[in-house]
Amino acid sequence: MAAIQKIIRKKGFVYRVQIRRLNSKIISKTFATKKLAQQFASRLESDRQSLLAFGGLTSTSVTLKVLIERYLKDEYSGIHPKEQQSKLKFWLSAIGDKPLSEVVTTDISLSLDGLSKNFSNATVNRYKAAISVVFSYACRQYGLPINPVKNIRSKPENNERIRFLSDDERARLFKACKASQWSKLHLLVLMAITTGARKSELLNLTFSDIDFERQTAYVQTSKNGQPRVLPLTNEVLAELNKFKSQEASLIFNSELKPDRPMCFTKQWKKALVQAEIKDFRYHDLRHSCASLLAQSGASLLEIAEILGHKQIQVTKRYSHLCIDHKTRLINKVMGSLVNPVSNVAQ
Repeated sequence: MAAIQKIIRKKGFVYRVQIRRLNSKIISKTFATKKLAQQFASRLESDRQSLLAFGGLTSTSVTLKVLIERYLKDEYSGIHPKEQQSKLKFWLSAIGDKPLSEVVTTDISLSLDGLSKNFSNATVNRYKAAISVVFSYACRQYGLPINPVKNIRSKPENNERIRFLSDDERARLFKACKASQWSKLHLLVLMAITTGARKSELLNLTFSDIDFERQTAYVQTSKNGQPRVLPLTNEVLAELNKFKSQEASLIFNSELKPDRPMCFTKQWKKALVQAEIKDFRYHDLRHSCASLLAQSGASLLEIAEILGHKQIQVTKRYSHLCIDHKTRLINKVMGSLVNPVSNVAQ
C-alpha cells in the first residue's frame, strides 16, 4: 500500500513515503531517515484512522464507482473484459454512488437477492465473484480494511449436468471450427477435447510451455493452484507447429492485443450454429474428454489425473459412463467362476 523511495539531494538523502488515493494523485511525505519513513508507513498500513487522516481510500468522497473504474483500468486482465464489465455495470447501477465507507455486507446481499429473482444460482454467484475481486483489489492495493463480500456464502449450484458430444456432433464441430475466421479455433477445441484442460489453462499457455519432444504442455497455475502437465497428441502438435513461428508468446493471443488472451465468444457461437449443435457450452468440451476416456476404459483415478481434479468425488459424476467397461471387466474376471473354461483340450 505505502511505498518508500530513497531520494538523493545536495545535502544527502531523504526518504519519501507515497500512497495512492483513488480519487486524486499520489500523496507523499518526506522523512530525514529511513527508520522514520518505515515507522510512518507501518502506521498507515495498520491504523485505519491514520489512513483516513492522510487522505486514504475510505473517505466519504470515494464511491464504489470510482473503485470499479480504477480496477478495470489498472488491475483487470482477464479473458472476458466485456462480460466482466457487464457484471460490474450492474453493481454500478445498484450501489455505485455509495461511498466505500458506507458499503456493507447487507448492501451486497440485498442486491444478490434481487438478482436471484431473474437468474440462476450459478449466474448470481458470478456477479458476487465479480464485485468481490474489486473489493479484494481495494484491500490489497489501497488498504481497505475489509471486503464486505467475504462472508457472503455462495448459492448452491447444480453441477450434475453432463453434456458431451456424440461422434457425429464432434465431427461437425471440428469441421465448423476449421472454417472459422479465427484460425486457431480448431486448435483450441482440439486441445480442449484431447486434454480436458480448462479454458483458462489453455488460453494462458505460451509457446515456451510446449515441449515438442516430450509432447507435453506445462500449465503453470491450474484452478486448484497447482501446476500440471498436459499430454499432447500428435494431431495437436501438428496444429501447434502451424503457428509456432508467430512472435506472440501466448498461443491463443488476441488479434488486437497480442499480450492478452483471445476473446472468442462470437467465433465459438457461430461454429455451434454452423455445426447445428444445441445446448452446448465451451466447458462441455471438458465433459466430452471425460466421457471419451470413461467409455474407453479409463478408471476414475486416471480421469481425475487427466482433468486435474483434486478430489475424486468431483470425478465420480462420470462413473455411470464407465458401466460398459465395468461389465466387460466383471465378465472377464468373474464370468467363469461356476463353470470355468478349461484350457486343456478334451
